[in-house]
Amino acid sequence: MDIDFTRLRYFVAVADELHFKRAANKLMITPPPLSKQIKLLERELGGPLFERGYHDVRLTPLGQRLLGPAREILRQVEDFKALAAHGDQGRAPIRVSATAYAPSDLTAALEAVLAEMAVHTEFSVPGSAAEVTAKLIAGHAELGLIHLPASDKRLRYRVVAQYQGAIAVRFDDPLAARDLVAIEELRDRDVVIDVARPNPVVLAGLTRSLNRKGIHRIVRTTNQRGGEVEMATQVFNRHLVAVVSYAPDSFIGKMFSPPEFKLIPLDESTWAPVDIALAWVPERLGTRSAEVESAAERIAEGLGPVRRGA
Repeated sequence: MDIDFTRLRYFVAVADELHFKRAANKLMITPPPLSKQIKLLERELGGPLFERGYHDVRLTPLGQRLLGPAREILRQVEDFKALAAHGDQGRAPIRVSATAYAPSDLTAALEAVLAEMAVHTEFSVPGSAAEVTAKLIAGHAELGLIHLPASDKRLRYRVVAQYQGAIAVRFDDPLAARDLVAIEELRDRDVVIDVARPNPVVLAGLTRSLNRKGIHRIVRTTNQRGGEVEMATQVFNRHLVAVVSYAPDSFIGKMFSPPEFKLIPLDESTWAPVDIALAWVPERLGTRSAEVESAAERIAEGLGPVRRGA
């Protein structure tokens, strides 16, 4: 029988509170998934752990017998983690930096993966991909999350995500009725690409790509980094078209969501997806090269499917 330690922790929390909502709050989750996990644990154990009344929750005889052993198992797991952490204290951490201009759902997923890794890591979000690259070149970080193409030939990288292109428009824009747009349809529109402004390499490449598609009316909406709100305000007020990544769950995606806006995927036959990669500089790693490359591989696996888009 394979028992999930997380389910054991949920069982102990409910047993302590004798109340599913209070236990869920303590665990910082919502009651439905907590209830589901308890039912799955009960199925694995072959019997109910709780008697669920309308106003109260009580331990069954099986639950009473298993509560003590469950606490002991969880204590041993924590002791095991502490022992592993103590044994790793003598090793330098793997420093991971991420561009602040990657979709926020991806950086959140990266941080969660790093928190679960056995090796000690330090995570930071210093700014643009250019700043992340500078940290890698200077030896101030071992791994960096950057947009491709890479600006320095010394970088090696592993693609961890690919985002379909998209446009963001005001809710009453003629394009808002569409579910897919070809990039050439923007030739007569004022287009904003300020989300790429902090990375000169990406900005220049994006500008050239738009120009090749016959799009030359590229306007600027903000003079500052992190001016996404100002950009959205001007897209709304001036009926501009913003070219962004299709990432509905990110901060940008939610900002350009109904009812004020609509985020529309770009036809990939007309506009290539954006690649985001974990990068490193082998010559800066020395004897840690294999360790860091192995960590990059595990991080990529933890992030799951490369494809992110419509």
